[in-house]
Amino acid sequence: MKRFILPLFAAFFVLSAAAQVRPISDGKRMLYPQLCPPSAGPEGTINNQALQPGEKPAAITVIGNTWYDTQTYNWGNLMNRIYQYSDGTIGATWMHKAASVPPDRGTAYNYFDGTTWTGASLHLGGDPNNAFPSYAPWGPNGEIVAHYQYISGEGPIKLLRRETKGTGAWQESVLNPPEGYSLVWHSMITSGPDHEYVHVLAYVYDGEYQGQTSALLYYRSPDGGVTWDINGEIIDGLGSTYFPSIASLHYSWAQPVGNTIAFTYGFDQFDGLVFKSTDNGTTWEKIVVYQSPYSPFGLPDQTTAFGCGDGTSAIALDSQGKVHVAFGRMVRVYDVITTPPGGWYFYSATDGLIYWNETMPPVDSTTVSSYTLDYLVAGGYLVGKVIPDTTIEIPTGQPNYGVGLTSGPQFGLDGSDNLYLVWSALSPRNFSGDFYFRHLYINASLDGGATWTGIKDLTNDFYFTYSECVFPALAPLVEDKIHVVFQEDFTPGTGSGEENFIDHIDFPKELFVGTPAPAGTPGFIVSQCQPNPARENTRILINLDSPADVKITISNSLGQNLKIIDLGSTGSGATPVTVNLSGLSVGIYCLTVHAGGEKIARKVVVE
Repeated sequence: MKRFILPLFAAFFVLSAAAQVRPISDGKRMLYPQLCPPSAGPEGTINNQALQPGEKPAAITVIGNTWYDTQTYNWGNLMNRIYQYSDGTIGATWMHKAASVPPDRGTAYNYFDGTTWTGASLHLGGDPNNAFPSYAPWGPNGEIVAHYQYISGEGPIKLLRRETKGTGAWQESVLNPPEGYSLVWHSMITSGPDHEYVHVLAYVYDGEYQGQTSALLYYRSPDGGVTWDINGEIIDGLGSTYFPSIASLHYSWAQPVGNTIAFTYGFDQFDGLVFKSTDNGTTWEKIVVYQSPYSPFGLPDQTTAFGCGDGTSAIALDSQGKVHVAFGRMVRVYDVITTPPGGWYFYSATDGLIYWNETMPPVDSTTVSSYTLDYLVAGGYLVGKVIPDTTIEIPTGQPNYGVGLTSGPQFGLDGSDNLYLVWSALSPRNFSGDFYFRHLYINASLDGGATWTGIKDLTNDFYFTYSECVFPALAPLVEDKIHVVFQEDFTPGTGSGEENFIDHIDFPKELFVGTPAPAGTPGFIVSQCQPNPARENTRILINLDSPADVKITISNSLGQNLKIIDLGSTGSGATPVTVNLSGLSVGIYCLTVHAGGEKIARKVVVE
């Protein structure tokens, strides 16, 4: 399907259609509940038909394609798919399938050498029916990919690694399942000074296992998957006394910090949990983030509608090891009277992306709320919603991916612990004539999650007007740019049968948060602001190697200079400076020191 420009009258019709009056962003009136459809089986049968190529603008990079119209199943998390290395290179993976009808999925891979993407490899390893790749750095300068090969009752996870990223032959290791089972829907990370430890969460399929209809197993390898020193452990808090069955793909790893590793689990109709280890996976602490009013044991015949999660979640660890979590909001109900009898129903027009960190109390159903976003706003939990804040009518049958209107979060952090959160959400501005498209959105926090700079549409571009932008994967370590890969096609929802494109976009982080990219010079050093937050004054120490003309600018989140302080010629050595903040309203500002043609930025919060 080629891109095209609608005549003006057609564009006017689209805008008129978006102006219908039915509130959905505050959730006061929901659409009909839909019975949660079953997840696809691990064999991955999907409707794929003929090629329909699209035209791509030069502003983005298409790094691959696929006719497999999904990168994770309904209400499931996307595992780690992209990593930016400190030298500016990038590795990325996705699920690929050719245009032919018989399913033959494989792991696709592309590598950015610092200048260009070197070309897609569309089927790593060569085995048929591989799926759900995880990507991570491995060794001093290498990389590793994990995917499963589904074979009923014996399907393993294959690990492909090489010592030099971007080049060389891949070495394969096999993680075999317990006898008589298969391992699917896994997620992998690496930790250690040289990323030598491999951590895998894997889902047991094809039968009851240790008292659970399905179970989640933890594996740890010190050598890239050749041997496993923790082999198939059920972490306390995830066993049969807690859950009769584990939900597939309701788990997501954080990027490790030292020996601290962590992952989410749940965030559906039951609890939302974090499992955190400070000894590289030997022991675990269970943290309750969202507390459901219902247990998976002994459900009532019927529930009222209640606020909870939609099954998607993201987690990050800052430099101090503090946990940050985001998850999609959902309203659900359990009803045994409807036809077919029994089952969880969800309200597909639920809106809202929820944020939490370890300094905040657990979120409960009242806070999430069945009808409004007011409690989330009041508690500082709301970081994403449908924008613009408007009223629209959602067409019957609008594709929903089994989630709410704002879902699929992904975290990135930079060296200053600034948080960047990307997700996919319905875009009221973009209407196909039948359904609304989804776009990618971003929000950022410069103060550890206390405040957020505001939502921006990453794909708010003419070329994405008629594009479905979903399944974002965000590079977890942010340098001067934010790197995202995602799936794009021209029909909302899955199963369209058309070609899907895997796009890479990158944005300078100052474009979103109003702070310059890290800059510095060996010629001078600037301390952090003290106190921070501040009211009337804050202090910095400027240490010059040689005399220079120095000035300080204070700018807001839009990059507008609000104050200029000219210190004139300043001698070498340490110079304490008191910066007057009077006249500035409450908020986050960028304090930039200019000296000798160079500049260094520091953030300051005015309270």
